[in-house]
Amino acid sequence: MKNERMPRISLCMIVKNEEKKLARALSWGKDVLWEKVVVDTGSTDRTVELAESLGARVCHFTWIDDFAAARNFALEQARGEWILTLDADEYPVPKAEEYLLSLAKRLEEGNYDGVHAGILELDNQGNIMTRSSRIRLFRNTPQLRYRRRIHEQLGFTDGREMRLANVDEKIAFFHDGYVGEAQAAKQRSGRNLRLLKQELADHLGDYEIMGYLGDEYIGYGDEKQARQWYRRSVEHMPEKLPPSDPRSAWTFSSLIAMYTAEGNQEQAKQMYERAVRLQPEDADFDYVMGMYHVKAGHWEEGVRYLSQGLSKLERFGAANCSMRISADLTGVYGNLALCFLKSGRRQEAVQTAVAVLQVTPYDMKALFLLLQAFYEDGGIAANSQPYQDSVMEFLGKLYDLSVLKNRLFIARAAREAGWESLAAQMERGMIQ
Repeated sequence: MKNERMPRISLCMIVKNEEKKLARALSWGKDVLWEKVVVDTGSTDRTVELAESLGARVCHFTWIDDFAAARNFALEQARGEWILTLDADEYPVPKAEEYLLSLAKRLEEGNYDGVHAGILELDNQGNIMTRSSRIRLFRNTPQLRYRRRIHEQLGFTDGREMRLANVDEKIAFFHDGYVGEAQAAKQRSGRNLRLLKQELADHLGDYEIMGYLGDEYIGYGDEKQARQWYRRSVEHMPEKLPPSDPRSAWTFSSLIAMYTAEGNQEQAKQMYERAVRLQPEDADFDYVMGMYHVKAGHWEEGVRYLSQGLSKLERFGAANCSMRISADLTGVYGNLALCFLKSGRRQEAVQTAVAVLQVTPYDMKALFLLLQAFYEDGGIAANSQPYQDSVMEFLGKLYDLSVLKNRLFIARAAREAGWESLAAQMERGMIQ
């Protein structure tokens, strides 16, 4: 059988002083990437030498305070039919690379221009802070270029809409650019603020740039300035937004979170209603409102908003939207279980807590809520042997009770729930 030629993919990357992370960024994709193009913008460390030793073709670009210009220069160097753009602090999730070639082939056959890839932002502990989607794999054509000095966007130079395939969760990349680099992050923030203000001066009324300015002032710890820029962004938004507009959604949800933190429920509700009207598919607005009501002890409202958020996420997915809620699903379900329990809906609390434990069995909050629901539901009978045996049988479906670690974990949760007799029974089983 004749072998089909697979699409050639060029990895394009712009870098400066990235010797600490470059090896990881360039060491994958040997059987997937046809070429690796690294554009250096003025490194003074071993970045260039390291990139060449890892098989990259290095080109040089004089930095002119314009990320779009640097990225477009990189695109001009690519010789493959498809381009994958990554930064030095990004790397693929497991198994992403083995799926990349077949995806490019399907895009080519489907006459697409590109696809969104998932971007998973990591914190200092390696936990996912947010999930988003960005166009990272796209067709190599001179008509597709970036615009904006910073927070650059890819698009056709003649204004045509890109034909984008649905986001495939198998193609995603971790991003840890803000981990353990406080000084570098501070320097970036100053640079970003300067470039954003330059961009806004050239494009007055750009509500997206205003939203990014709000983000930068959050980074500075200046919430007053951040709020002003977020509000200006909302004021300049059109009356119709794209169904998936993560920038606007982040602005809305940030403002809602600020108002709820201040206890300003009226403004939070007004902003929530406008956000839902303009972006009805995004679940983050319900998430922020729900988490506020949980913190305030408004259990029924917590159920309402968190349930709505989860329903939207299930219905519309997280393709380029719902970044906050999709990064905190365990927390959402845990807080929903708490709301169910506190509002007397114990059966729903049990079902929700079990859903969490099936994914993360050592989530102490979820197990605590599960045992508390059983304890309260049992009433006087909770300390009887038959009732505890039935609970043990249920727990045996979630945990191997012959394992010491599991019994210790359950005993601790039972004690925190005030169920001393169950905790004692778990501990007795450890010495039998």
